[in-house]
Amino acid sequence: MRDSRPRTLVRLTFANPASLVYLGLVAVAVLPLVFASATADSSFAAVWLLLITAPTSMLLLLPDFADGNSGLATGYFLAALTLSALVHSFLLGLAYRGLRGNPAQQARTTT
Repeated sequence: MRDSRPRTLVRLTFANPASLVYLGLVAVAVLPLVFASATADSSFAAVWLLLITAPTSMLLLLPDFADGNSGLATGYFLAALTLSALVHSFLLGLAYRGLRGNPAQQARTTT
C-alpha cells in the first residue's frame, strides 16, 4: 500500500531523526525572539534564527513589502522564517531517506 502524498510530506518533514534535530535547533533559536520583549535590547534576537534558516530565509526576505515595524512586516518576517525552516526540514528528510534507503521498497524487491 502506497502512502498518500500529504502523509509522505509530513513524514519527510517531521518524522525522521535529521528533521527532528533540525527543528529542535530552530525551536531553541526561537527562544530569544520570544523573550526579546522582556529584555531591554532585542535588536539581535533573531540572528541565530536567521543563521539556522539561511540561505532560504535570506531569499524569502529579499523583498521588503512593508516599512518599519508594522504588523505586516513582522508577520511576513515570521512567515518567511517558518516556511524556510519547514523547507529545510523537508530537504533534510529527503537526504536522510536517500542515505538510509527505503526499507519498504527493498523488502518488496527481494520477495
